[in-house]
Amino acid sequence: MINKKTLKSILTFTEHQHQAPSFIVIYILTWLAWHNQLFTNFIITQGDFFNRMTAALASIEDNQYVVVFLFTCLILIIRHAVNYLSFRSRELLNSADDDFVNAREDQKFAGNSDIANIMATLEKTKQQLVDSKAREKKLLAEKNEAIKKQLSLQHELDESRADIEILYKTKVSA
Repeated sequence: MINKKTLKSILTFTEHQHQAPSFIVIYILTWLAWHNQLFTNFIITQGDFFNRMTAALASIEDNQYVVVFLFTCLILIIRHAVNYLSFRSRELLNSADDDFVNAREDQKFAGNSDIANIMATLEKTKQQLVDSKAREKKLLAEKNEAIKKQLSLQHELDESRADIEILYKTKVSA
């Protein structure tokens, strides 16, 4: 038997389809599709409108009303069958009980183990988050310490350059 969710999705899809055309519109569209040489000969033929129309009408060897009628009836029957199946499915869903009370015991335990697995994964993820935050703080402190060390070295280098310039100036002036 079809799953309840599948049946609901199929019904939702069929209910949101546009309304099918009437028998006469289906018949006309089927006739035009069946006698497509009417259009092709109208376009291909050279001359004015009346010459084109005459050539297009002459291209239809015999007007197959019965075949077109049978195709139209087939399309209409298929359309009504889909509507009937949709109606019967809707009735089945409306009469069915929405509660899943009749679940087997092993299904209930499977659901509990699923929840336990999810909770274990959640706890593991929390621990990983705490560890990554600690590593981030440690790396940030190391980065700040390296920057301080580099700045102090730069300051010492600047002082050394200034001392060298002073010594050089005193040697040149002496």
